[in-house]
Amino acid sequence: MKLSRRKLFELALGATQLGLMARFGLSTASAAPASGRPTKLLGIWLDGGLHWESFFSPLSRAGINKFIPPAQGGVIPVGYLPEQVENFDRSPVDLDAPGPVRRLRGPIYWNWANPADARGTNPVVNNQQIYRPWGYAWADPTYKLYEKAALLVGADQNTAAHTSGIVASMCGVAGASFRAPAVQAVIANAMAQRFPDRPIPNVSLGGQLPSALGLPALANPTVLRSAASVEPTLSDKRDSAWKGLRARSDMPDVAFDGSALPGTVPVTAVDAALMKALRAERGVSTSGTDAMLEELYDTYKGASRTIRRDILSVLGNTLAWEKLNADPSYPVDWTACIGYADACGTGPSMGSYDFALRLLKSDLVTSVNLRATSFSNNSFDTHSANGVQMHTNHLRIALEMVGRLCIEMSLTPSRSDPSRSLLDETLVYVYSDFGRTFPKQGSDHHPATCALLVGGGIQGNQMLGGYDETMNGSPMGAPVDLVEEDGSRGSRAPRSQDIAATVMNAFGLEPGKDFFIPGGYGVFDGVVRS
Repeated sequence: MKLSRRKLFELALGATQLGLMARFGLSTASAAPASGRPTKLLGIWLDGGLHWESFFSPLSRAGINKFIPPAQGGVIPVGYLPEQVENFDRSPVDLDAPGPVRRLRGPIYWNWANPADARGTNPVVNNQQIYRPWGYAWADPTYKLYEKAALLVGADQNTAAHTSGIVASMCGVAGASFRAPAVQAVIANAMAQRFPDRPIPNVSLGGQLPSALGLPALANPTVLRSAASVEPTLSDKRDSAWKGLRARSDMPDVAFDGSALPGTVPVTAVDAALMKALRAERGVSTSGTDAMLEELYDTYKGASRTIRRDILSVLGNTLAWEKLNADPSYPVDWTACIGYADACGTGPSMGSYDFALRLLKSDLVTSVNLRATSFSNNSFDTHSANGVQMHTNHLRIALEMVGRLCIEMSLTPSRSDPSRSLLDETLVYVYSDFGRTFPKQGSDHHPATCALLVGGGIQGNQMLGGYDETMNGSPMGAPVDLVEEDGSRGSRAPRSQDIAATVMNAFGLEPGKDFFIPGGYGVFDGVVRS
């Protein structure tokens, strides 16, 4: 039977999609990626929907004047002038150059001569704004983080609802539930063959779970809140649960259908008995029951390997902020403020960045997905009268934290490949629910959004795409060069499917073989290093 991709889409939704993928030869696992590709993913979800245009500016001079308020706000700045926009690498900026590819740039709120300055006034905007240091990490010439980052601009989420937008950012398709596996799960599954010693491939540190939707059990998300949460769930340290049951022996690995697999599984007597009982139930009931039993069977094997690894000790011996802390400009215990001291909070209050670093550095994981905010859990889900002003300042603070994390990763050698850094082997994917109506239009939900990719395999220092500046009101995305799923090249406005496909393409995964996204998709051309 010859099955076209369009016919497959018509037939395939949700778990049925994965069943058809298997039936028609579309693999649910991948071979090793090409050299130089990332092998880990760090997803950072900034909660609530973002005014991306307040930090990055892919707009022309006319677009800035049309959509962005003039610079104002004093110690809580908002808006900017065309003259305030600079390339982060300090090269000459041309706001009238045609798109859709530009160097990474944005309105400069900091003082280049003294980046820590939070008292001086900015003469570029006639002293209408006080210098704010937050965001400088992306332009700091010491680390040149901009060289490792690319912004994908103007993707249509096809929704302006929170849950649906988050799902769209994770799997490419908007909806109240997943109709394709999350990119986090796809990548965890794809890397499993190459890195079998990563005992918890897909970890969630808060927020929407990155659903595996029919992929093997190892791709299912493990929910952790902190290093302390590992002890009761993924270790055998507690006598109350494990006394007399800790002894493990290596038995030959056997698939759920009884066929032999390479290697062994370290099992307790209880594990061995349960796995034998599960295999015996195969074929007794329905295929759906068998699928559930097989997932449970694989979960037992994965848990056995995880507990044998003693990941509690591994995490305990892994430091988080050990490199960047040597730079006095970037203390671990830093505090950020809105205004002079109108509202303040610490870096650690913005999310489990410390734990995410330890998980990635320890080489225990393939994918970590992190819910993040500004300080003190200030999310971006606000519609207050001064929403644009608060969004602008909180986003700069949140992205400063993300930047510091990326710098720390760039200074940390990879455990699996010492010739590369942890950032080289990790793709950092920063996303949110959706965009926001442009500042002159308030701060409501807006389906045109951006995604920030940093690290492994990325062609940096570029923004790809833009906004349709001919539109009145808040603009949607402008056409950008894409490589469609059939290999053809074209130009059109991007969609959420294209961002998800670009993330997976960075790992060397192939459309139709390693992943499938309902509705069609392309890959942003020029983002991934060849």
